[in-house]
Amino acid sequence: MRALGLLTCGTLLLAGCSFTTAGGLTECETSSDCDTAQVCNAGYCLPQPVGCGDVFGPTSNTNTIALGAALPLTTSEGKDESEEQALNSIKLAMEEVNQREGINGRQFILYICDTKSDKDRAREQAEWLVKEKGVPVVFTSGSAQTIAASSATIAAGALLMTHTATSPDIATLTDKASNGVGLVWRTAPSDTLQGRVIGDLLQGTIAVTGDATAFANTNKVTLAYVDDPYGQGLSANVLRRLTKPVVNSAKYNRNADVAPAVTAINTQQPDVAVLVGFTEDNAKIITQLATQGRTTQKWFFTDAGKDLGLFTNLGTNKALVEGSYGTAPAQARPDNDEYKQFRSRFQTTYGKDPGQFSFTTHAYDAMYLVALGTAYAAGPDASKPQAITGARIAEGLTHVTPAPGVTAPSYALGFSDFISARDAMRSGNTINVRGASGNLDFNNETGEAPSEYELWKIENGTFRTVQLINPPTD
Repeated sequence: MRALGLLTCGTLLLAGCSFTTAGGLTECETSSDCDTAQVCNAGYCLPQPVGCGDVFGPTSNTNTIALGAALPLTTSEGKDESEEQALNSIKLAMEEVNQREGINGRQFILYICDTKSDKDRAREQAEWLVKEKGVPVVFTSGSAQTIAASSATIAAGALLMTHTATSPDIATLTDKASNGVGLVWRTAPSDTLQGRVIGDLLQGTIAVTGDATAFANTNKVTLAYVDDPYGQGLSANVLRRLTKPVVNSAKYNRNADVAPAVTAINTQQPDVAVLVGFTEDNAKIITQLATQGRTTQKWFFTDAGKDLGLFTNLGTNKALVEGSYGTAPAQARPDNDEYKQFRSRFQTTYGKDPGQFSFTTHAYDAMYLVALGTAYAAGPDASKPQAITGARIAEGLTHVTPAPGVTAPSYALGFSDFISARDAMRSGNTINVRGASGNLDFNNETGEAPSEYELWKIENGTFRTVQLINPPTD
């Protein structure tokens, strides 16, 4: 409490108090002294951005390491279950790290903001997180929102880590810190790769396991894409890859009128309609086409469409997508020990199969990478820790992938190897990490790693992984 408050609060000081100054600001000791939509900052109650306010982790502990998250947890249609489960993956990893004394005995807490799928709100929230909460790392989701938030995080010298942003534009951001290391990293691969996979599947260059005729006689394709960096980038790469079928495109704005896509598909009557968009809009397109009598359309979905919310939003029309295929950066890897451990822990904790959503493994890996980068930033001497900054954490991330031809100790991203990996990173060593999402061989210039892709199929209202595909290199 500031000295001026002592004059007003008197003997109430021990119980905590607040009052309004002549300038209209309420002074405070903690956020509990403020109104619901305010936080205590520098001794005053200040408004927090709409959508912020949730905090995860040991908030009563002192000397914690604060991180931020600006995620699209809700859409115009309600909660986004895929994003909710990705956040749960981050929380699971954070809990496992905190159970092992965090970094130099300091545990992590996470300030959580819901962007409501709005890129302008994402930018405002990211700015609040780095300026007002002073976090060195912000987790983001969605390409458009990540690009918007990056303008705030890069300017503040904070690391931006995203587990879903796949737009090729991410790799072109001007994000170098003074130490020459980029401040934008992602565990999700670029859609340059997914575009090649989708194109080759649709024109038969890649055979579909168990269904040789899955895309036979595909002569006409319609690409219906959301008009933002995600939809633009992925649809452009699919279009570039397709050489055999006749391809038409239709764009629409997210959470708005999907009529352009509906009209294009109904008019062109393609053999396959590729929906490059998010669950709520995909459901609208399918439902509106059904009311116009087009109930036998063959659908192909992209990563953002792998969400159980698709069936909820479709309601009685969910049978219309039965048998449809889609792609996503590989999740369900039944023979991968790191994935099996993650899946078991996730199901035990949250009662859901993480393989039924996109990017849960990528979110889990993202948190572990941030923890290891933080260990590097803090340094080897716990009694004299170095400053934990975004640039230092990013520098640490350049030590999780050895250079070509260089051998380094290999560690799984998960609780079993964390202590050993943390000790190696604190000492400034280079290691080689294996994630629940696969091998993360980062390009230290772009902050991204390639990935296998899963071809999945909708069967009985669930997503079944059909096969894993290595993306073509050309």
